[in-house]
Amino acid sequence: MFNDIWIARKSALSLARTLMVATMVIAVGTQYAVITADDHESSLTIVNEYDPFA
Repeated sequence: MFNDIWIARKSALSLARTLMVATMVIAVGTQYAVITADDHESSLTIVNEYDPFA
């Protein structure tokens, strides 16, 4: 979990490029988390999406 959105975005972009999978930054209360697109559920609040193939 990240407290700073900038660090979460940077981590998600790095993870997407390294693993070559789509990643997302989600809001969890007042913090942020990075997940892959495979772990996405419709109830999550997506802040940013990173697709390494786009």
